[in-house]
Amino acid sequence: MRVLIVDDSPTMQDIVSMTLKSADFDVLQAEHGHEALKVLETSTPDLIITDLNMYRMDGFEFVSRVRQQAEHEFTPILFLTTESSEDMKQIGRDLGATGWLLKPFDPVELLRVVKSILQ
Repeated sequence: MRVLIVDDSPTMQDIVSMTLKSADFDVLQAEHGHEALKVLETSTPDLIITDLNMYRMDGFEFVSRVRQQAEHEFTPILFLTTESSEDMKQIGRDLGATGWLLKPFDPVELLRVVKSILQ
């Protein structure tokens, strides 16, 4: 299974990537929404994990643009962010996000959620 990680923190990208690779996931990475949209032009991930607060294009705009593409209309999208307000979560759901996890995250919980989404 292939997962695209979208996060402007190289450290966070590395931590999430190592966690997923330890469970035999193929990992793609992008620094922000614009870069991730370019990745999606040539790759079809089974899941997208995105931060919310990123420069150039935030997570909400990225998810909105992904959902406009027919080939990614139903690709699961998981927000992994420090934002915890119910209003933000509702906006994410309204845009088509599948789930929401908070940073800092427990690697075991991340894998549990990812595997649950991909079943």
